[in-house]
Amino acid sequence: MTWIEERAELMNSQWPGSGDSWGDRTGPQPPSPGGGAHGASGVPWHSFPPPDLPPPAHPGQPPLSGPPLAKGNAVLALIIAIILTLTCVGVTDVIGIALAAVALSKDQDPEEFDRYTRWAWLSNFIHIGFLVLLLVLFVALDTV
Repeated sequence: MTWIEERAELMNSQWPGSGDSWGDRTGPQPPSPGGGAHGASGVPWHSFPPPDLPPPAHPGQPPLSGPPLAKGNAVLALIIAIILTLTCVGVTDVIGIALAAVALSKDQDPEEFDRYTRWAWLSNFIHIGFLVLLLVLFVALDTV
């Protein structure tokens, strides 16, 4: 028996009535052996999820809400914050490290993840801005 025939037999066994789907439908249909909305096996016809859908969430788990988070943005913010801190030009970007680490820990809450990732990048850009300003001041004072 091929896969298609097996699936067709499984689907036919879940519907009430005979397996003859093209038979005479003008008269009343006999009740199914399981009664009500049950198939021939007595199991509700809707108890099996379609094969292309994910299984339903269990009561204690959050529902699937979309694609998985792209953590690369937060990881890159963390790496840049660590590099900026290790360059010995200041330890002010420890805030960026902390914010990126918190963002990576918020993988169950996409809104919090995005919020902390934005704050980590903002901290990095502020730190880079201070470094550029400091470099411009040193160059300007050196030429005087």
